[in-house]
Amino acid sequence: MRDFFSTLKYDLKINTAKSKLIILIFRLATIHAKTKALYPLSLMFVILNRVINEGLFGVELSYHLKIGKGFKIWHGNSMIINRSCVIGEGFTIRQFCTLGSNKNGVDIKFKVGNNVNMGAHSCIIGDDIEIGDNVTIGVGTLVLKSVPSNSTVISSNKMVIIEKPETLTV
Repeated sequence: MRDFFSTLKYDLKINTAKSKLIILIFRLATIHAKTKALYPLSLMFVILNRVINEGLFGVELSYHLKIGKGFKIWHGNSMIINRSCVIGEGFTIRQFCTLGSNKNGVDIKFKVGNNVNMGAHSCIIGDDIEIGDNVTIGVGTLVLKSVPSNSTVISSNKMVIIEKPETLTV
């Protein structure tokens, strides 16, 4: 329990405003998955996690989710992290990010290493996927397979601009 409060204190220190509230509720809800000794109190935080984090902010963080110390959220809205993910320390995520599975309702092996940084609008989608340590995922990048440690993943999308022909006036 001492590690829990140390992690919570550190996470609250490195985050700002709304993100502090999201992480506070999420971390307190995880007590429900760890022990049933505090059942009525922990159930209240599970409900708050559903109502405030999911309902108000659109941030889906299951109380079964395992995320290490140093969880940082920039712009806490519209994020989904599959409950089967195991995420290391120093994980940073931004708005409109998804860590999910292709399988519907099936437990997956989804591991994210330490010091992983996800850019806005990036997605990691896969069933048995592993993201190594010290990985940066660029803005708008779709990751569909495992990524080795000490890598940067960026989107290869190219922007195409087609100019409209001038319209004729009569």
